[in-house]
Amino acid sequence: MSTESHSPTPSGSAPSRRWIGPALLLALVVVPVVILILSNPDTVTLAWAGYEWEAPGWLVYSATFVAGVIGSKLMGWLWRSWRRRRRRNADEREITRRHAGGQGG
Repeated sequence: MSTESHSPTPSGSAPSRRWIGPALLLALVVVPVVILILSNPDTVTLAWAGYEWEAPGWLVYSATFVAGVIGSKLMGWLWRSWRRRRRRNADEREITRRHAGGQGG
């Protein structure tokens, strides 16, 4: 009975450590971004489509980071949607081909 309590259980230990990977990745991304934001407090001039305005550097870098996060989530969603649609269309073509082949014989 004591040997059972000391044997590792893969299903019990895996879910408790699943947060380590995402937390480490988040730290590796967020720490350099925070250092970049804090080390650039100067005002910068932005120019786009003929307009120019000044804004604090930290605000520009923060907005760029947030836009990148939102853009990556959006592109991931679009990519998965496109892949599902391609797979569904291929499955429908296969079903149609089988159905048409079965009736012709």
